[in-house]
Amino acid sequence: MCGLISAFYPDSVEPPSAETLQQNIDASLEIIKYRGPDSRGIYVSPDGRVGLGHVRLSIIDLETGQQPLSDEENSIHCVVTGEIYDHDRIRAEMVAQGYKFQTKSDSELVVQLYKRDGFNLLTHLRGEFAFVLYDVKRKLQFVARDRFGIKPLYYTVSNGCILFGSEIKTFMPLGWQAEWDIDSIVHQGDFGDERTVFKGVKKLAAGYYAVCRASGDLETRPYWDLSYSSATATPSESIETMISNVRDLLVNAVRLRLRSDVPWAVYLSGGIDSSSVAGIATKLLREKDPNAKLTTFTLAYVEDPATDESPLAERTANFIGADLIKVEATEAKLVGFLEDAMYHCEHVTNTFHGAGKLLLSKAVRDAGFKVKVALSGEGSDEVFAGYPWFPLDYLRSPDPVAAQLGIPLPTDAERHALSEEYQANTRMPQFMDVQLHTGNKNLLDIGAHRTLEAIWSFAGGAKMFKKEVIERVGEPDVARCIAEGVEYKVRENSVSGRWHALHVSLYTTAKTLMGRTILNIAGDRADMAHAIESRPAFLDHHLVDYVNSLPASLKIRPIQNPDKSWTMVEKWILRQAMQPFITDEIFLRKKVPFNPPPANKPPGDTDLVLPLQAHLKARLTQESVERVGFLDWPSVEEVLDGYTTAATFPGKGAIDARARVLMSVLSYVVFQEKFGVPTYKV
Repeated sequence: MCGLISAFYPDSVEPPSAETLQQNIDASLEIIKYRGPDSRGIYVSPDGRVGLGHVRLSIIDLETGQQPLSDEENSIHCVVTGEIYDHDRIRAEMVAQGYKFQTKSDSELVVQLYKRDGFNLLTHLRGEFAFVLYDVKRKLQFVARDRFGIKPLYYTVSNGCILFGSEIKTFMPLGWQAEWDIDSIVHQGDFGDERTVFKGVKKLAAGYYAVCRASGDLETRPYWDLSYSSATATPSESIETMISNVRDLLVNAVRLRLRSDVPWAVYLSGGIDSSSVAGIATKLLREKDPNAKLTTFTLAYVEDPATDESPLAERTANFIGADLIKVEATEAKLVGFLEDAMYHCEHVTNTFHGAGKLLLSKAVRDAGFKVKVALSGEGSDEVFAGYPWFPLDYLRSPDPVAAQLGIPLPTDAERHALSEEYQANTRMPQFMDVQLHTGNKNLLDIGAHRTLEAIWSFAGGAKMFKKEVIERVGEPDVARCIAEGVEYKVRENSVSGRWHALHVSLYTTAKTLMGRTILNIAGDRADMAHAIESRPAFLDHHLVDYVNSLPASLKIRPIQNPDKSWTMVEKWILRQAMQPFITDEIFLRKKVPFNPPPANKPPGDTDLVLPLQAHLKARLTQESVERVGFLDWPSVEEVLDGYTTAATFPGKGAIDARARVLMSVLSYVVFQEKFGVPTYKV
C-alpha cells in the first residue's frame, strides 16, 4: 500500500524554507497519488532540513492510520509503505511492556520497535515494506526495504540533498534532473545490480537498510539475505515431515495475508502457484463461514488459445467454488498499456508482462467490489525451482543429501547425459545473436550459464548502441554485471561446492530476474498504478528460509520412468504439499511461462498490420531515436523495417526477438519524454 518521499538536508547544505519544502514534498506526492488515493500527509521539520511525505491506500485501521506516524514525544517521525504481518501479537507484547500506541495501524510498529530495539527492529518485521524514519534527537534518518524487494525504494543525492522515494519520478519536484547512466544502460545494471538507467539513482537493495546522518554520511548495510544449507548436510527430518512443514508454512503465510479491513481477491492463472493460494484461501475462509466464496481474476488471451490459461483457471475456480472474473487481453489492449507500464515501472520493458498486469489490476479496481488487496503466486518459481532452465542447473552437481534420504538418483553418467539433453532442448532465445561472454570463468560460477542466458533474454538490445558508446564503456557483459552484483559469499559458496549448483542458480535468479525485474514490472508498480496492493504469499521469509534448507532434489525431483529414462519434475515438494488444495490437472501440469502473447496473422494474410507493429512504427522515428543520444538509428531502422514487414510468431506466448529489442528502444524514448532527460552526448 501507499507511496512515500523523503528529503534530508545535511548540515553542510543550505536547506529551503520549511514552507518551500512542504510545497515540494506535496508536488512529489501529487505525482504518485495513484499509489495512495485515500489520504495524504506531510511532516517538515521547523528548520526545513527534513521532509517526509506519504500517500495512503487505506487497508488496516481505516480511521486512525494516517501518516506520517509519530511517537508521543514527537521525537520520532516515520512514513511506511506495505504491510507488516503478525503485528497484533507484537503490539500486545509491547503494550504489556509499557509502550503506547496511538493507532491500530500495523505501520506504527516501526516507530515503537525503533524506540525499543533501534536498528534491530528489522528482525521483527514480517511482510513487504519500505520505510523512512527520522530521529529528531539524533538528527538521523533510518531507512529500510523488505527482504525480497517487494516494495520499491530508490535513492539519490541531488544538490546535496539525500532523497528516498517509492518511485524515481518523485524526485523531480525536489530539484533532481534526470541524466542517462550509459554504463548501467549498456551493461544492464537495472537487471544485474542496484543501478537504474538514471545517473546517480539507485535502488535500496532488498534486505538492506540505510543510515543518513547530519554530517552527510549515507551508509547502506544488509540485514538479511537468502541462504542455503550445505550440499552435504545430513537431513534431520523425513521427506514426509518436510512436505508437511512446507504445507503448514504456506498455509500460515496465506492466513496472515488475508488480514484486511477492506475487500480482497486472488489473482488466478492456470498454474500451481496461484491455484495453491486460492485453494488455501478458500479453506481458511470456510473455517469461519462454510458458505464463503472467493473472488478471483484471470487474464484471458482470447487471440491465442494455445497460451490462454483462463479455461484452466475456470476449472480451478469451479473446484474450489470461487467466482472467476475473466479479463479479456488482446494485443491491442496490451499495446494500449505498454507505455504506461514503462512509465510506472521505470524499468526497460520488452515484454507484455507489465502491460498485462496493468490491464488486470485496472479490471480489479473497476470491478465494483471495492477490492484493494489481491493475493498472488509470485515468487514461487524462484523458491521452488519452477523455471525451465533450473533442471540443467540441478544436473550440474550430484546431491548426496538426497541420496541419504533414499531418493533414487541418476548415476553420474546418466546425469551428464541428461545435462547434454537439456542443454540442447532448453536454450534461451538470444537477442540479435548476442552471446554471453566473460573473461573470468569464476564470474560464470556465480550462477549457471543457463540462468545468465535466461536473464540476458530479458535485457536485450545490445546492437542498438552507437559504436562510440561501445568504445567508451565496452561490449555489453551482462554475466559480469550479474556476478559483480551479488554478494561475494555466493561466489565462494558456488566455487567451493558448499551450495548445490541449483541453489546458486536459485539465488542468482531471485536477486536478478525476480527482485530487480518481475517484482518491479509485474508486481507492485503495475498493481499500485491502479491502487491495488498485491500480497505474494510465497515470499514469506519464514517459508523461504525453510525451503532453502531443503535438499535440491526435493525441488527438482528426478523420477525414473519404466524405460529407465529420467524425468525432471519441477517444484516437486510444492506439488506434494499442495495436493489437497488443487486439482489433479494442476498437480500433474508442467510449468508454462506466463507470457501475455501478441496476436498472430491469419494464414495467408501478409498485409495485416498488427497493433504492436503499428505502434512501434509510429513511435520509433529517426527524430525520437536520435534524440535519446546513445542509440544507433540505422541499426534501429533495420530491425524496425524487418519486424514491421515480416514479423515471426514463435509461439508459447513468445514475441519476435526484434520486437523485444524495439520495445527496449521504446522504453528509452518514453523515459526521455516523461523525465525530461537531456540527449546523451557521445
